[in-house]
Amino acid sequence: MRAYLPITHDELATFLNSESKEVEAIYAPTPFYVGDNSDLDEEEIEYLLSLEAAQESLELRSSNHAPGITLAIELESAQVNQVQEKTVTLNWAIKWDQVQCALLLFPDDVEEELVWFATQEIAPTMGEWK
Repeated sequence: MRAYLPITHDELATFLNSESKEVEAIYAPTPFYVGDNSDLDEEEIEYLLSLEAAQESLELRSSNHAPGITLAIELESAQVNQVQEKTVTLNWAIKWDQVQCALLLFPDDVEEELVWFATQEIAPTMGEWK
């Protein structure tokens, strides 16, 4: 299951170093969310969830010029504990190898386009995301 984690720049740096991160809840295509959006296909649902996570990530920025940072995470089904409307809680920490990419939302982007970074691009470019 693909899930989306809004994250601060400092949390991202710590996650990169430790390769593990405990999270309280993470955006995911829960049965509730999918049911409420039954007119959308899987890709459209994932885009909406990633955009909701990205909107939240804008509130976590260290400066008004920094982008919001969201990580796309591939969850294991056994990792999911409780299911809420559009989030899930987890049974164990997320590992760095579950990260699929970083999605950035820039505050002045009126079209709300998410900029995609592959996992191998995160460490070398994240210094520019402050």
